[in-house]
Amino acid sequence: MKLLRSLLEKNEEWFKNQILEYVVSHGAESGDVTADWAAFFANLKHGLVDLAPDTPPSTGLHGRFPTLFEQMDMPMFILDDELNLGAMNKAAAMFIGRDLEPGELEYARECFLEPSPPQSCESKSLTDYLPWLAESLRDTRAFGKIGQKIRYDIPVSLEDGERHYTVTVLDMPGTDDDSFGYAVVLDEISFGVEASRKFERERSRADHYLDIVGSMVVALDTSGLVTMINQAGCEVLGYEADELLGREWVDLVIPADQRGDIKEYLYLALSDDMAHGEEITNFVVTKSGAHRLIQWKNRLLTNEKDVPMGILCSGVDITEQQLMEDALAEKELWLRNTFVALGEGVLILSPNREILDANPAAETIFQMTNSELEGLPAGRLHVDGDHYEKFVQKTEAAFEDGRTARFEYVMRRSNGEVFPTEHSISMISGDDGSKLGLVSVIKDISARKRAEKVLSESEEKFRRIFESIEEGYMVTDLDGIINMVNPATCKLLFYDESNLIGKNIDLLYADEGERQQFREVVLEKGAVRGHQIHVSRADGASIVVEANAHLVLDDAGQPMALEGTFRDITNRIEAEKILRDREKQYRAFFENNHAIMLLVDPATDRIVDANPAASEFYGYPLDVLRAMELNEIDALSPEEIFMEMDKAREEGRTYCIHKHRLASGAVRDVEVYSGPISVLGKQLLYSVIHDVTQRISLERKMTKLATIDAMTGVNNRHQFFTLGIRELQRVKRYNSPLTVLMLDIDYFKSVNDTHGHQAGDLVLKMLAASAMSTLRASDIFGRLGGEEFAAILPETGLREGMEVAERLREAFSKLVARVRDAEITFTVSIGVTLVRSTDKTIEEVINRADEALYKAKRMGRNRVEQG
Repeated sequence: MKLLRSLLEKNEEWFKNQILEYVVSHGAESGDVTADWAAFFANLKHGLVDLAPDTPPSTGLHGRFPTLFEQMDMPMFILDDELNLGAMNKAAAMFIGRDLEPGELEYARECFLEPSPPQSCESKSLTDYLPWLAESLRDTRAFGKIGQKIRYDIPVSLEDGERHYTVTVLDMPGTDDDSFGYAVVLDEISFGVEASRKFERERSRADHYLDIVGSMVVALDTSGLVTMINQAGCEVLGYEADELLGREWVDLVIPADQRGDIKEYLYLALSDDMAHGEEITNFVVTKSGAHRLIQWKNRLLTNEKDVPMGILCSGVDITEQQLMEDALAEKELWLRNTFVALGEGVLILSPNREILDANPAAETIFQMTNSELEGLPAGRLHVDGDHYEKFVQKTEAAFEDGRTARFEYVMRRSNGEVFPTEHSISMISGDDGSKLGLVSVIKDISARKRAEKVLSESEEKFRRIFESIEEGYMVTDLDGIINMVNPATCKLLFYDESNLIGKNIDLLYADEGERQQFREVVLEKGAVRGHQIHVSRADGASIVVEANAHLVLDDAGQPMALEGTFRDITNRIEAEKILRDREKQYRAFFENNHAIMLLVDPATDRIVDANPAASEFYGYPLDVLRAMELNEIDALSPEEIFMEMDKAREEGRTYCIHKHRLASGAVRDVEVYSGPISVLGKQLLYSVIHDVTQRISLERKMTKLATIDAMTGVNNRHQFFTLGIRELQRVKRYNSPLTVLMLDIDYFKSVNDTHGHQAGDLVLKMLAASAMSTLRASDIFGRLGGEEFAAILPETGLREGMEVAERLREAFSKLVARVRDAEITFTVSIGVTLVRSTDKTIEEVINRADEALYKAKRMGRNRVEQG
């Protein structure tokens, strides 16, 4: 009895839990015990408490505690120091697969209650029944240590699978604090372990989903601290997860002017004063300081007792979407243009599926005009009525599921040709949910279907292509044993396939150090591209190859092989060496040439290089010139440069004429000869420049002499007719009005006869100057000979032309030429005509104006007449 009391005292808490479970399982209230555990425990030790209502009254512990021992649901064994069985309960007997024989229960009682088993208690070793339990108990090394209680978990492989148990070892002291033995209790936790594993798998799967989902997902606790955030959230905010976890969400990422509103919202949400799935939109501030507009769906998180534990927030970055919506009203015309220009056919259908509108692509697909398609029932574009009905059924089924109808279907052109299409049909609904119509996007996939057919029929063809590619292909295991090669490998390395398969790749390396370096790079980075390796061919020659390789991973993500391609670049390396030598020669030619030379990067317009002759011409030091852009020395605008390039192409010139500005500010006319050149593998523009300022100046003077009347400075007869022909062609092209004036000085011969030719020349000059100041810059004025002049007025009708002629006549009448003591005045007669659609040459128009001029002279001079 002393042994049992000692056992109870040293393991009071454990027995308390076991007794509470037992009491509740027999219908009693746990409060009956817990209300005064101290009294209950004292009575239990002295045998004064019944354990359950249906337990027979007893005055001693002999009948009560063994009953608890026998009826425990968990197996319990009483062992000595040698792991011999002193006693076991019914659950333990069933666990080891045997029933307690008659009298054995009393045996168990005696063995349990006495300080040492009676002689009649035959010892049985736990090893005979549960060797795995015995082995684990020995491993605990707890035996012989008085006063210990040990608890541990152990997995066991049994015939029906793996099981998990919690083993509790309680020491059972005997008299004088000597150890009587141990009580061992087994509690199966297999279900809990499996549930824990499943929970971890589900949690891992959930974490993975949250990291790949496009939306931001953030969890906040009741104080507003971040307890979880997914990868998308980190990317939007620009933080790492550990920079956010445990931080106050509102103060960290909400703009200062919105924090009060958001905190109030979170307070209401945690007070459960928020609709399920309610959406809110607010700005967040990223780590870089940028503001992003996020649309949130929030859900209150509660425990099993519906106590709020936090908020789960799912957010979508709608910053760009909001900007688009704000600009939507301004894009209506753009959308219409897009509808028209869209490469895929689009039909707008009424609710009863009549065509309301079609874009040009749809017209092309069905070979019908918009007017032919408008009002046409959509079913007329299908093969037949049954075919169309099935099409409608598929569409409606998609709409019922809340989806856009997307599928492939054959249709019919106006010529009866049946062709495959890819459909995307969406319903247009009003704000009240009413059906307004349908949008049907149709793509003719005839070409794709033909390509797919060709592709499916060409598998063998592509296999042959793979085998015939010029690049070598090789697969090795991680030890370097070659598993696979293609024919190109054998061709490049002069080996037969049989001499490579199964061999170590070491035999191909000319340098073992290169092999080790290549392997380390691949294993470290997982892949390598453009790695140069010296390889030994079967004939003993050494070549240089450029290799690309990567690790091949198994389903668990572990490396299992190396795969790669390579090509022989020996000739390329030699060619690059020759190229470098040639570039050295070019450098010497470039530096020592007296011609002005520039190298320009066409992508950036930057002067990459310039020779000393260029430095001397432009007046900049070489280092300054090499840091400039071409537009800093080119005085022409981009538009003028483009026009000059276009003119050079039209004239078949190999050069362009530019104006280059020198460091002194002077501008020089230059001829630029340009062409592409590759320097160190980069495409540049090579330009040779000649200073042609003097030549161009002479050409301009010669042009002026050939086109300008020497006395008056206006267009001469030849230039006037040349410009007139051009204007007449423009009139024919654009159908615009054009008026021509002919004018002649009245009684000019008398001026010469009375005052001399010097006076006559002065009158001609004054008339020309007055005409040029009166006419527009776009008007053409010229001297046709003697005192006869003409004017061409573009974009001018007859009435406006008559008004211009009157202004000229009046202006000339006010002129006064002073020669010596004489003052000379003069008048002019003017003939005006309008270009007609029947006029074929400018001469016809001039002649008609000339006739009007002589009409004015016949009618008294100093007047304007039309013809």
